[in-house]
Amino acid sequence: MYFLNFLFFVEKVNSLARGSIELESYILLLLVIDMARKKSGTLKGVPLTLIGGIIAVVAISIAVICILGAVFLYTSASLSMPLAVKFFGFRTWIPFPNYGYDWTHQAISDLGVGPTSFMFNVGLIITGVLCFPFFPTLLKPLEYTRTAKIGILIGIFAGASLIGIGLFSEVAGFYHNLFSILFWMPIALTAGVLSYSMRSSSFFSKTVQWVGYFEWVAGWTLGVLTLLYGAIPEWLMLLTLVIWVYTLSIEMVIKGRRV
Repeated sequence: MYFLNFLFFVEKVNSLARGSIELESYILLLLVIDMARKKSGTLKGVPLTLIGGIIAVVAISIAVICILGAVFLYTSASLSMPLAVKFFGFRTWIPFPNYGYDWTHQAISDLGVGPTSFMFNVGLIITGVLCFPFFPTLLKPLEYTRTAKIGILIGIFAGASLIGIGLFSEVAGFYHNLFSILFWMPIALTAGVLSYSMRSSSFFSKTVQWVGYFEWVAGWTLGVLTLLYGAIPEWLMLLTLVIWVYTLSIEMVIKGRRV
């Protein structure tokens, strides 16, 4: 079901470029999928909000594991490279500790062109793809408000941009920088807009709401500081994003079981 959902939204992303996306059609498809899910066997009776929370936990965990794994396994020593095992034809999963990447001076995107680039880029792509089925599951707990729909649409757009970052590494120059901006700024805005829509929702706690506001302000502030000072603000920007996603998704899992 979710695969069909993803294919449908790919078509919608293409229409977004032409300025003619119809969010209502996508929402209608989700409702149909939800009805089919309830009538099916394995997921019968499982709330869509709970499923969304699990997807978000899995997505952000994949991103964290792949990013930190790319850091810890990173190496620039030529002597160790011949000993690296090949994984799908790529010398990336290297069983050696990091002594080639410095997170205090190098951008996160540098991991996308290093010896652990495959782990890093694939992690971003998978996380971006999982944004497609995740964000629409926020519709019900946010009571289908217009503000929620806007926040969800921005979030899906940010997910598509994250896929772009994974596909176009730093060597792509302009395209990589474009997708980076189109991810970091919109995802922070998504947190702010969704948090604002939580005012009229009884599902999410005030804690989740204020963590979202914090991610919005911190994301944009640290984004500017990244342009001025480089690596450390960018890692802090990633940290605030991870905290927000985990806070949001864990509450969806806990409360979604009772919906």
